[in-house]
Amino acid sequence: MKKFSFLALFAMVLCLVSCGPKETTTPLDGTSDYVLFSMSDAPNKYGVKNAQGQVIIPNVYENVLYAQDYFAVQDESGYKLLSAENETIFQSSADIVYNGTANWFESKEKSKISLFIPKEAGYISGNFESYGIDNIGNFQVKENGKYGVYTLAGRLIIPITNEMLLIDGDNYIALNSKTPKLPMLKDGKITSWSRVKITAYDKGGKATKAPSSYQVRKLVK
Repeated sequence: MKKFSFLALFAMVLCLVSCGPKETTTPLDGTSDYVLFSMSDAPNKYGVKNAQGQVIIPNVYENVLYAQDYFAVQDESGYKLLSAENETIFQSSADIVYNGTANWFESKEKSKISLFIPKEAGYISGNFESYGIDNIGNFQVKENGKYGVYTLAGRLIIPITNEMLLIDGDNYIALNSKTPKLPMLKDGKITSWSRVKITAYDKGGKATKAPSSYQVRKLVK
């Protein structure tokens, strides 16, 4: 009887091991350092393991996209960008995609733009009408009709308050109305140079000597 009980218990243990949830792994596009995995009891939920077989992101996500050692994931609450340490970089209610041409992650929630630049670990967000890396190598944006500049690491170095923002070599030239009662622009063009306040910044956003009105007019043309 004791022998039978032992064999029955042993058979039960074997059944629990063999009949438990089974794991399925899938290659992850763009890398050999990580794999997707899912379990048979949750086949539509995915996580990520590293090359050593360690779970770095739990299998709770409906979709996982990899690029530049970051993971754009989706679950019932929305979208997240995660690091390889499973830290949340930013969240969004809209899809997070990787722009391979610009080399950044991007999400558009109605008028809100959120971006993460992996190389510099820079997060930038706002209701931008236009945005992109400029000729100096910083990130220039337009928001509510005004212009400003971020570093690629996400630090605002020129406030988004400028009516016009020009580039002259390694410097920025900001043009603004001297007084709101006498606007310098009409239909996007300068009406009178006497109404223009000229401010200059270097590529790091530090104020520098402003050029003359005559010099700036050549840039505008």
